[in-house]
Amino acid sequence: MELRHLRYFVTAAEELNFSRASARLRISQPAVSRQLRDLEAELGVELFRREKSGLKLTLAGQAFLVHARDLLRRSNDAEKEMAAFRPQARRTLKVGYIAPVLASTLTPALRAFGLSSADVEVELREMAPGEQVKALRNGLIDIALPGNPCPELATEFELVELEQIPFQAVLPDNHLLALRKRVRLAELREEIFIGFAEDQFPGRNDMICRACQQAGFTPRLRHRVESLSALLAKVAAGSGVTLTPREVSQLPHPGAVFIPLTPPFPSVVSAAVFRKGEPIPALVNLMASLRRSV
Repeated sequence: MELRHLRYFVTAAEELNFSRASARLRISQPAVSRQLRDLEAELGVELFRREKSGLKLTLAGQAFLVHARDLLRRSNDAEKEMAAFRPQARRTLKVGYIAPVLASTLTPALRAFGLSSADVEVELREMAPGEQVKALRNGLIDIALPGNPCPELATEFELVELEQIPFQAVLPDNHLLALRKRVRLAELREEIFIGFAEDQFPGRNDMICRACQQAGFTPRLRHRVESLSALLAKVAAGSGVTLTPREVSQLPHPGAVFIPLTPPFPSVVSAAVFRKGEPIPALVNLMASLRRSV
């Protein structure tokens, strides 16, 4: 006797019709009839009376139905319990990030996340903010950490603010103001500013312009760069100055210096970005870890 014999019998007993039973089981009617006759032969009793109107359980069939249902239930319970002992497939969470958030935010968050979600494999992909947006849109990453995203992204994605980060001035180390502990943003009004390629750092040039305009001038933006390392290299080479969030100072920057601005200094929002809708549990846990890390 096999479990399939029990399933065929219980289904036929519930339907009391070979045709309906075979439709539920998705096997041919002759196969169902044959399997039930084999079961009756093995048990040595008649389980059904075949009548013109259909099937009818015998007294033996009624008694066996109780045992068959109990055996199937216990078989199902055993299978569920054994599932807990099977190796669990590791879930994957894909995170796009910009280099400056790695040390300041992401690494502490991943340390905490690993303790609470050991079954989740985190894939880290360093990408420019513009590339993160494209990857998020195409489902290639689950969450983006672009530093300070442009506000327009809120119409398409969920934006969760993590912290406010002050702007700092970035100057060549031989600049006249390079040894100052602080500078007023207005003191840079005559400088050439190095900007960003819009497709790689959407909205960054606008943020620099707004900060400078609040200080009373409009910056002369030139040399649109596609990466932060190129930005710092251009500054170090004396091609101009720029403004970046303070966390960028964690990147190597030989030949360039970061100088805090005197109050009131402009700041930007560091945020996490993910697709709208109910986020997956692993993403919820990572967001909680990110909030605790700042």
